Amino acid sequence: MNKTSTTNIRKGKMPRICKTVIIFFFIGMVIGTLVGKLFNPIILPVLKTIYSETISALPSLDIPSDQIVLSSFSRNIKFVMLLFIFSMTDLWRYYCLVFSVYTGFSNGLLLYFNISLYDFAGIANYTCCIMPQYLVFVPAFLFIIMKLHRINCLDETKQKGKLLLKQFPLFLLSILLILIGSLAEGCINPLLLMHLAN
Repeated sequence: MNKTSTTNIRKGKMPRICKTVIIFFFIGMVIGTLVGKLFNPIILPVLKTIYSETISALPSLDIPSDQIVLSSFSRNIKFVMLLFIFSMTDLWRYYCLVFSVYTGFSNGLLLYFNISLYDFAGIANYTCCIMPQYLVFVPAFLFIIMKLHRINCLDETKQKGKLLLKQFPLFLLSILLILIGSLAEGCINPLLLMHLAN
């Protein structure tokens, strides 16, 4: 790791890798919004019907919260595992950028979709879709990326086995953070969506 990154971490400043990830997230979000606008005439009528029917049916749906938690956890833990795997390779930085653009792209599509249906009220709808789990997931993934980047840079000349062992405590912490975010998505987010449906 270069001296600048080390100094930033010690002073509590956001490391360069986290700033880069955030920038590429918003780049992906812009791309997702533009793609949504491009295909708007083709897919919007179908998606609008599906979305409206789903939202309307939410109050009567009986989806166990544990199923939502499990689905969210399995989806996000896959991203975490890929981050850990790529952190032991020379493709680490590239994967971080791809991960950021992909996440931003999907959020851009969701945002544009909501705005297309509800105008400016769609921003509130989008917020309901991602809260409160994103209050946990965003800091958690930035923290994981920052720590993995630090370990990757410090140990790039050492054996991969030792690097993996050094990452194990971080992996356990990552599981805990993802579990907390998944609990928020499974137990609190449905309440917001039901309020939105009403």
